[in-house]
Amino acid sequence: MPQLLRSTRTPLLLLATLLLGVAPVSALLNIDGTRNQIFVFGGVTFGYSSNIFSERDGRGDSTVTAQAGADWKRRAGIIAVDSTLKFDFLRYREFNDQSTVNPSFTISFIKAEGRTTGSFKLAAYRESRADSAVNLRTNPWNYPVSLTLRYPLSQKFYITSDTGYLHRSYGNVQGLVDYTDFTQGVDLYYVYTSKLDLFAGYRIRLATTSLDQNSQDHWFNVGATGGLFSKLTGNVRVGYQIRKLSKAGSGQFEQLNASAGVSWPITRKLMLRLQAARDFSTIATGASVDTTSVALNADYTLNRKIFLNAGASGGRNKFLNDVADRHDTFFGWDTGIRYQMNEHFQMGASFSYVKNWSSLNYADFDNKGFSLDISTRY
Repeated sequence: MPQLLRSTRTPLLLLATLLLGVAPVSALLNIDGTRNQIFVFGGVTFGYSSNIFSERDGRGDSTVTAQAGADWKRRAGIIAVDSTLKFDFLRYREFNDQSTVNPSFTISFIKAEGRTTGSFKLAAYRESRADSAVNLRTNPWNYPVSLTLRYPLSQKFYITSDTGYLHRSYGNVQGLVDYTDFTQGVDLYYVYTSKLDLFAGYRIRLATTSLDQNSQDHWFNVGATGGLFSKLTGNVRVGYQIRKLSKAGSGQFEQLNASAGVSWPITRKLMLRLQAARDFSTIATGASVDTTSVALNADYTLNRKIFLNAGASGGRNKFLNDVADRHDTFFGWDTGIRYQMNEHFQMGASFSYVKNWSSLNYADFDNKGFSLDISTRY
């Protein structure tokens, strides 16, 4: 117990400083009215995971995570700016070597008016997580860049462009490789009704790793976005994808794939959300994986201050060009409750469970976890 108290002392002091050092106003600082606003936020999360490495002989540990950060919002001229800087201080009770500080920074430039609209976003962040694909904890740096554009061709047609870049670095960790990819997607939309748009698109993704494992993806797809049926809204995209691998693990793989995100407000208080996807991905070792996943979530508003949620998810991962012919099937569920006292303070609790069945013995595992968090924003 003394060891746990020592490990939580710094995060608690950070949160207390943040809570006591700000004034209860909509923004901590209004530089020139509402044109430039600065907000600050912070929180503490107490958690436990029964399997922090996502491996067969799982080892559990409790954690304390303190978060502190600030948002800058600028609303002046034709370009709006949103920027966030935050730090996550993660401390483990027993596995002290896994404790870390994860900083992150994002900045977005948004143009919502005029003939051409879109956004440009830059980010840099470090994340710590249990990676079930390699069955260990990873702590990589990520550097994503994205540019989205929309241009109207006529009253019925418009075209969009989505450009993306990502570099992920694991810092010379043995067995893990750095990863870089470039993505370019173009979609032609047709305004079918006032609530529904239809589209056809193409996406190319070029990726490489520090071990010269190269891949090239081509995705031809069609879909719809907006009011799909009655109260069902969201977007659905289906198509045919080709992945070509060169150098290490060469080969070509083809499949039907899809992505979908839809919402269904059953009542004024109950909302159902469905997420589904099938796509190729590249894991931390540089191997390619055919991933299929489905997740169903329910959000229930008990009253103006208390919110409930529950969800279930499952899927399958098939590791391509794997000499052991590895394939995993997973299922999980979670539930939680959140109390929002006002716009400045909220707290919540959650429980989750996941089970992974793998053709490889060491990758067959389950994990139970719970967390309690307290957060504030001014």
